[in-house]
Amino acid sequence: MKQEDTINYRKPLQWGEFDPNRRRNMFVGMWAWMWQRITAVAIIVLLPLHIVLTYKPWLQFLLLLAVTFHATLGLRVILLDFDLVKVEYQKALIWGLTGLGLVVFVLVWWLIR
Repeated sequence: MKQEDTINYRKPLQWGEFDPNRRRNMFVGMWAWMWQRITAVAIIVLLPLHIVLTYKPWLQFLLLLAVTFHATLGLRVILLDFDLVKVEYQKALIWGLTGLGLVVFVLVWWLIR
């Protein structure tokens, strides 16, 4: 193996050491996974509030936004798991489904208002 073919790895972090590039180096799929979990918790919190505080527009808005975002990220997982879309197109899939979700969100919000 030639010298220029070797890969230079950075030294591992020590316990308690902070990596300033951690967020930048996270893959887009990890962010999508994290946001789907956050919206799941938001739905768990907002749904009982929606049942108790009926006809609160701000609450309906937040719940619809959380459900729409959670559904678009879930659709991403389904498309990737069933190999309907290749992983190489994950970034385009996330942005495309998010855009589609925002369009659906605006249409539904406009129809129920």
